[in-house]
Amino acid sequence: MVVWLPGNPQTSHCSLPLPHPRNYKTSSSTREKERERKMGETVGNRISLSEEIINRAASQAMRAHNSGGRPFILDKPRGLSVAIFAFAGSWLPDDWFTHPPFGETKMDTSTFPSLRSVGNDEVAVVNASFLRRFKAILDQLSLEKEVRKVVADNKQVLFTGHSWGAAMAILATLYFLEKGGPNQNPPRCITFGSPLVGDRIFGHAVRREKWSDRFIHFVMRFDIIPRIMLCPASIEHQQILNYFNPRSEFYGKLIDPHLAFYLKVMRSAASVATHDACNLMGCTNPLLENLRNFVDLSPYRPFGTFIFCTGNGKLVVVKNPDAALQMLFYTAQLSQEEAAEIAQRSLYEHLVYDNELQESLGMQNVVYLDDSLEELPLSSDSGPAIVNTVLNDLGLSTEARLCLRAAGGLENRRLRNQAKIDDNKQKIKEELSKLRGYQEKGETLELGYYDAFKSQEEKADFDANVSRLVLAGIWDEVIEMLRRSELPDEFENREELIELGTLYRRLVEPLDIANYYRNLKNEDTGTYMTRGRPKRYRYAQRWLEHAEKKPSGWRSESCFWAEVEELCSIKTGCNNGPLQDTKKQKIQQLQKRLIEWIQDGCLGKDVVLEGSTFVKWWKTLPSEYRSEPESSMIANLIHG
Repeated sequence: MVVWLPGNPQTSHCSLPLPHPRNYKTSSSTREKERERKMGETVGNRISLSEEIINRAASQAMRAHNSGGRPFILDKPRGLSVAIFAFAGSWLPDDWFTHPPFGETKMDTSTFPSLRSVGNDEVAVVNASFLRRFKAILDQLSLEKEVRKVVADNKQVLFTGHSWGAAMAILATLYFLEKGGPNQNPPRCITFGSPLVGDRIFGHAVRREKWSDRFIHFVMRFDIIPRIMLCPASIEHQQILNYFNPRSEFYGKLIDPHLAFYLKVMRSAASVATHDACNLMGCTNPLLENLRNFVDLSPYRPFGTFIFCTGNGKLVVVKNPDAALQMLFYTAQLSQEEAAEIAQRSLYEHLVYDNELQESLGMQNVVYLDDSLEELPLSSDSGPAIVNTVLNDLGLSTEARLCLRAAGGLENRRLRNQAKIDDNKQKIKEELSKLRGYQEKGETLELGYYDAFKSQEEKADFDANVSRLVLAGIWDEVIEMLRRSELPDEFENREELIELGTLYRRLVEPLDIANYYRNLKNEDTGTYMTRGRPKRYRYAQRWLEHAEKKPSGWRSESCFWAEVEELCSIKTGCNNGPLQDTKKQKIQQLQKRLIEWIQDGCLGKDVVLEGSTFVKWWKTLPSEYRSEPESSMIANLIHG
């Protein structure tokens, strides 16, 4: 029987679209010195947690793993300003997978509102069993009560867990990060042998919120559990879970299907890693997407800081999530001669984190890959010796190193794209300044800039249209980069971007609306709001709503004129039918929001000039369509 063995060069299942190996220039002496300085930095200093706390967390995580009954144990070490919440484990199949193939569900955004993409408006995916069990722990109230006590004592909250307990620690950390106040020290999370919990959007949201550094994941080289979520659920999962269950008669005892299960997990990991590596390297082959039609690809992806334990006292730190995924696959490769031994180690290593870390943290032989991902040596006889040694210790082949380079290259391209956008900021501000002048000129002529632009009678109107089109090109390019994930995850949460996007939306979207209705596009296409609104405005609105923690649609002031145009197209009648009741409600709501928007400075007073479309329409409304006190306030604005 021929058995495919993942990562074996002689039996590899496919050929990645590998980039041509490049000869990288030797780094400058300054860069080499900086790299050496970082190499000498301890893990504790790098992640801002002492080795004593890490070892204590590992000890408590393993202790909780073996405990029964309580969902977590609380440890307040004497002499340390930290309180450790260690979550217990579970080995019931329903606590790992609710349904095949991967047991995922959409995140509960009422509990975790930040775990979604902002512009694309996609909700993150999470393991349904993990989410269900964590919410059950929350319902017991004791966790929140104990956390509040620790915070009141000015201690650092540290959540930890081993295996299934690690998934609970991750969700607990996210929950309290969501609830944290501005002056509160955010919680930390250290996991040991954690399964993957969420999808790409899950990790993207964590990085966007700048929470990623709060999560530290220790992974033994061959441990099966950090890779288990890359494999569809099967009957073999129960047998493997029994091996790790302290209350099972099979706890720690070698089981018959361990080799078959290990190979099954690694084949699934290979499919996911290959698919993502092709994307990293810019593969455009349509067969790549067709793969999803024939192979179940796991939605789960890494996030946070991964620290891989080589098994001989060395530690390898990587923050890049794409690189972490490739390492989860490539570090666990095996040859045919090693198959049975490695499969056994994949189980054994899951139970020895506390012992391994005591040795590794004592040696402090640490390599930080993110400092030079795109320049990793491709062969074992090139590059810095310390880097090559740990790459060899992890069994990383040339193919693996090329994938890691590609992960680093993608992140660098994202940073370059962000720099390009930053270079365009001055151009954006110049064009917005022109439109601000156009708006102010319209107010002095007693004709709002919306109506002036809609009429297109003056040269100034033509010039304003040129600025509108220039800005549309710049912002559309930004949105396309976001849609293709070609910008850093933190991009949409940058304060300057949100402010600039809000200014752009409020100043320019009324011109797009005027152009839409001037050219009667509503008659062919439909209303602006349902069919005509560009993504650049939808994205910019969501950025602001997310920053202010407001519900979707809350910041719709730039669409004021679209609502007016839509209401103008519906004739008011004397009957009390459903259509008229709906229109009446919309008109009264619009009047209320108009006052709020003007008072907040979101809308200019040009909307209430005597000659504006809004005022002409508003004056035709029957009295029953006007709400008080808003109607009187609008009348005062018109005449004031």
